[in-house]
Amino acid sequence: MNIEKIIKKIFNRETILYSFFGFMTFLVGAWIFQGLLYLGINYKISNIFSLVLGKLFAYICNKLIVFRCKNKNLIEFCKEFARFVVARGLTALIDYFGVIFAVEMLHWNEIMSKYIFMTVVVIINYFFGKKLVFRQSAQTE
Repeated sequence: MNIEKIIKKIFNRETILYSFFGFMTFLVGAWIFQGLLYLGINYKISNIFSLVLGKLFAYICNKLIVFRCKNKNLIEFCKEFARFVVARGLTALIDYFGVIFAVEMLHWNEIMSKYIFMTVVVIINYFFGKKLVFRQSAQTE
């Protein structure tokens, strides 16, 4: 495979849109997390809210814009959403417990810990979304 094909495979409509909406999801999660911290809410509770709301935002963006996945019926939609919940649930656990570990064991700053784990999770989520959740996407490219 030559360099041009590799570049086209890496920088295509899907990866560019995923990067943009991954960044937007990062911002949504970060704003919610920081906003709740500012209000005096414990970082663990703030993290749960940022994870849930960020995941819902990501689902809508990934389904409709990034992977452009259309469901034929309600059952297909439910299966897809269940795959999303399982995949994102796993990465939410990485984020949630990673932040707790970084704050309590490594004594890192809460916000910096959140940013680091959110970045790792965004990358993992692309592969989960592409290969496990929005399987139809290969047909629409």
